[in-house]
Amino acid sequence: MRRLAFMALLLCLAASLAATAWFGRAVWQDARDNAAIRDLAAGRDAIPAASADPRATHARILFLAWRDRLPEAQDRLPLLVGAPPELLSEASYAIGNARMRAGFQQIEAGNFENAETEISLAKTAYRDALRAVPGFRDGKVNLDLAMRLVRDLPRPLADGESDPLAQPRRLWTDLPGLPRGAP
Repeated sequence: MRRLAFMALLLCLAASLAATAWFGRAVWQDARDNAAIRDLAAGRDAIPAASADPRATHARILFLAWRDRLPEAQDRLPLLVGAPPELLSEASYAIGNARMRAGFQQIEAGNFENAETEISLAKTAYRDALRAVPGFRDGKVNLDLAMRLVRDLPRPLADGESDPLAQPRRLWTDLPGLPRGAP
């Protein structure tokens, strides 16, 4: 009987040590993720681990998008799969805003085709944000602004795909205030 009690006591001790080690590791990971979030919020670059909490990845995406480092931000976006939809929505929204800023810079520089591309990518990002959280008001407002800036008009098909006479002519430009031809 004493031997059985001693074995049970050792088993409980081993289980408590394992639980303490597991809990300690979780606390260490949370502290590391929180430190990365604090650094990113303070404007200092920090790279969360691949196994980091989705909130740390979200903070990194926002940091990159605010600094117009879009390729890096979009590369980290798939890491939010399975994260709360609010995080995915805010990350897509931030990327959309960065694309809109890039589009406005292209308009100011007179590169209208590049601006159209950037704003179309911004619309895609805003739609992704709305897919994650359909009631996201800021996403709706910015999508509406982007859609007014670059309209989604049907484009003619490439040569040889259809009868060119049956295709509607493109009478309006995508960017307001830039007439091309007479309507």
